[in-house]
Amino acid sequence: MNNNDIVRRIRYAYDIKDADMIKIFGLGGLEITKARYREIMTQQAKDTPRDEKLSRHELEQFMNGLIITQRGVKLAVDGQPMAPNYSMNRDNQINNVVFKKLKIAMQYTSEDILGFMMEAGFTMSNAEITDILRASTHKKYKIAGDQFLRKLLHGINLVQRPDTPKDEEIVSD
Repeated sequence: MNNNDIVRRIRYAYDIKDADMIKIFGLGGLEITKARYREIMTQQAKDTPRDEKLSRHELEQFMNGLIITQRGVKLAVDGQPMAPNYSMNRDNQINNVVFKKLKIAMQYTSEDILGFMMEAGFTMSNAEITDILRASTHKKYKIAGDQFLRKLLHGINLVQRPDTPKDEEIVSD
């Protein structure tokens, strides 16, 4: 799954307007132009590198901006804004971090996640969700594959936009 595909699917599932998407990127620390935004939102060919249109760091900036739009800026004990967390250090961590940050931004519970997965026709246990949410250094940490993230975003899409056919997973613009 390409990085820009993740952003495209999130935008579609929550029906976020283009101007709001640009603001979300800005809140995450990435100022982009309308032309750059259109480039990011253009579907990549399947055989291109994952980060051809959107780097790992830029994806995480978007996710941090999404958290800020939904929850506000995180404050330290002294009331000062805290710097955003950047934890996508390797490509195999991207899906886990997107999952964690989406869960934080939208204040989803494990039951919500299980519901989205069931809606998308994917069965998993609460323990598997916990393993995916663990720190990457934990011995029971489990890497979330592209299929997991794809099914999660599809399940969210089915719940947020019930007019979407159940078998339609590819988001077209």
